[in-house]
Amino acid sequence: MVSAATLNDAATLALANAMYRYTFGIVVDGRFGAEGCGLGSGIGVLWKKKYLILTADHVVAGTPFDRLYFLLPDEALEFAGSTISNGFRPVRVRKRFALEKPQIVQGDNDLAAFVLPSQEHDIGRSHFYSFDEHQTTPPNAEQIGVIGYPGKARVPVGTNYMATLFCAFGAMGRPTSSEFDSVSQFAIGYPSVQTIDPPGLSGSGLWLPTDNGQAIWKPTIQLVGLTTHHDQVSAELIGYKAETIIEFLRNKI
Repeated sequence: MVSAATLNDAATLALANAMYRYTFGIVVDGRFGAEGCGLGSGIGVLWKKKYLILTADHVVAGTPFDRLYFLLPDEALEFAGSTISNGFRPVRVRKRFALEKPQIVQGDNDLAAFVLPSQEHDIGRSHFYSFDEHQTTPPNAEQIGVIGYPGKARVPVGTNYMATLFCAFGAMGRPTSSEFDSVSQFAIGYPSVQTIDPPGLSGSGLWLPTDNGQAIWKPTIQLVGLTTHHDQVSAELIGYKAETIIEFLRNKI
């Protein structure tokens, strides 16, 4: 009989893969303008037949367009030390790439979107989440997932580095600090003892696991927000709600 720990491990890995397929890494300038030394995150969405990479505006605001690079999502990932790993799989290194003449739109809030050319059907279906005007953020949820490219997770490779992903889940609630607006934003728990420093997670999606209504469980997720801030005092990640993102897209795209 399969143990509860193994089932939980399998479910966590499946949900992480479901989130990862829409997650892009964004390579930006680091401190003092050092080219390619900073990291951020983004999510691929399909909005009214347009392909976009959504992110937080502050992620890309300080980097010239000709020095912005992107890390594409792959088809699958594995967790180190997973109890359900079925044999060795070699690490697949994916190089960064640049957008040619990127078109970017920026909003009054800390939101931005890159408008991409039309994508091949299989790529569009696999790596761009279908986002429509009727999606909403629930008032509360026991588990919200986030996955992205925090700088603390990167691995040194000579004078360069390899960016790696980090995934976490947290209960949803209102932002504790009055600095944030509970109408347009929400928070998820991000305790330091179970996580790593979050810079680089800005721009990553906030995903709600959903029930697919089938006898055999499969990982289905709903985009409910986009990460923009970390409140260190209350140990929370702060993100904009789906409704705020939709308002931004209606006005700008």
